[in-house]
Amino acid sequence: MLHITDQNLTISFRTGCLLMAALSIARGSSFLFSKYLLGSLEPLNLLGTRFLLAFLILFVLFSRKVIADIRKDPHVIHASLLLGGVYFLCMAAELIGLQYTTASTCSFLENSAIVIVPIMEAFLLRRFPKPVIIASTVITFIGIGLIVLRGSADGTAAESSHFFGSLGLGEILCMVAALLYAAAIIITDRISKKYDPLTLGILYVGVMGLLGLAASFIFETPHLPQSGFEWIMLLALAVLCTAFGFTIQPVAQKPLSSESAGIICALNPLSTAVLGWILMGDALGVSGVIGAILILAGIILPNLL
Repeated sequence: MLHITDQNLTISFRTGCLLMAALSIARGSSFLFSKYLLGSLEPLNLLGTRFLLAFLILFVLFSRKVIADIRKDPHVIHASLLLGGVYFLCMAAELIGLQYTTASTCSFLENSAIVIVPIMEAFLLRRFPKPVIIASTVITFIGIGLIVLRGSADGTAAESSHFFGSLGLGEILCMVAALLYAAAIIITDRISKKYDPLTLGILYVGVMGLLGLAASFIFETPHLPQSGFEWIMLLALAVLCTAFGFTIQPVAQKPLSSESAGIICALNPLSTAVLGWILMGDALGVSGVIGAILILAGIILPNLL
């Protein structure tokens, strides 16, 4: 159940899992919109425009709450700067790395964050992860591997051999993105329990937008979409994949552990693969179907034991 008051926003564990799953699916769909927009917008330009537009929409809707929460505890700004900065670096590493390696390699490496999160938590908390978390993490990670490295007639087998055959700048940047993604999940776990998660989500999206636009002015030649259809794609990316997909994460993670949140994030590549199959005719293949089953099993397992 979800309760919204002037003071805070709280949800149950089950609602948190459902929200985390929904936002992971929404963020997985961003690949389709981004793939189209990257034909006319440079990566940092798209990142900055997307997140800043989402922030402006959210701030118009929740300005009174955001301002009231900032006045109540100004430290929420510091927390949003930290989280927004880490997520910006993560996405920048992902986008730049994608220019030097294949999409499937990038997806596999970045989503290795689900393995990194329990390792980081074990180190930070000085305790060994629960056996069910280890089992579900391994099952989910194998599923991701089958989804994104599946071989098929469309040439993804060549991409898989590229991943295992070399380690270049693109692969290194994607591994950096995975570390930053894992760090962002853990940071979100900590600060979402200390500050109002909705206000935190809105502010860190704004931070990402400002950093993305600033970086674009330094390294690129930023500009706005040139056609009505590009604006529709950008609005879909900003509202569905960003305003919902990123802003709600602190809300969803508040009742969850960072390990559970990391496992549920595996729905991201699964949703991308399924949407690619439905909308673009990309073949899932037998390994893709098995991978999907393993991902779902890995997510459900901790909730059954």
